[in-house]
Amino acid sequence: MMATILLIEASPDLCKLFEHLLQAEGHQVLASYDWQGADALLAAHHPDMIIFDWALSNTAGYAWAERLRASAATASIPILFVCGDPPPRATAELLGSIGVSTIEKPFDIFVFRKRVSALLGMRERAIGGKA
Repeated sequence: MMATILLIEASPDLCKLFEHLLQAEGHQVLASYDWQGADALLAAHHPDMIIFDWALSNTAGYAWAERLRASAATASIPILFVCGDPPPRATAELLGSIGVSTIEKPFDIFVFRKRVSALLGMRERAIGGKA
């Protein structure tokens, strides 16, 4: 299933790695180095999924995800936060409560691909077969 994925990754090297992994699965990737740039991409495209490399100190990223969930135009887009450190339990629960999935670095490429596939599959089922 080909999907359009918005990728937010500050590191050019990691951005290229994520792009390669996702494109190898047949997905189109829209890349931004920060969430502000991602807003511009969201205004021009409607991605099927958002992958965001999130640091625990990045409270602006969490607020951005909450804003996406509060908007009817973006509320159903699956979000995957890729974390360098496991989030504290309370943070993980808050993320889960707004429908944000997390995966910790370093991650197994197979697990990453399966998580992306599962989130896209949930979106496809939720909107009746389009992804």
